[in-house]
Amino acid sequence: MTPWRFCNKCFVMFYDGDQRKGQCAAGGEHVAQGLTFDLPHDRPETDHDQAHWRFCKKCAAMFFHGSPQNGTCPAGAGHETTSKNNYVLRHDVAENFPMTQSAWRFCGRCFCMFFDGFPEKGNCPAGGPHEAAGFNFVLRTTEKAPTKLDDNP
Repeated sequence: MTPWRFCNKCFVMFYDGDQRKGQCAAGGEHVAQGLTFDLPHDRPETDHDQAHWRFCKKCAAMFFHGSPQNGTCPAGAGHETTSKNNYVLRHDVAENFPMTQSAWRFCGRCFCMFFDGFPEKGNCPAGGPHEAAGFNFVLRTTEKAPTKLDDNP
């Protein structure tokens, strides 16, 4: 299991399994809040499972690595990966409470996975709030997810 978490400062999905938490677009390191996510990797892509999601070694965020650009990293320039894991994330399916959470989106400006379930959209390293684009991702949690949006991370 890999400990992926929501950052309550910038709203991105980040890897919380190392002592250093990665550079946050809101300043300092990421701060974990709420659920822990178990994200599948190295399996086939399907109509509802998108591959090419990676760990950024500079900011510890989950970012899309399936295009020539790598988005904007809060640690400077584009995201970088050394991870061999190719994360494959479920999208555009019904939420399966209590072990999943929807409203995770791709930011078309920084290429990170961010939580889009609040009126605020977090801090994007490209400036301003994140901008949702593409699929609505439904991610698997390691514990029972709240059933009301107000109870989410």
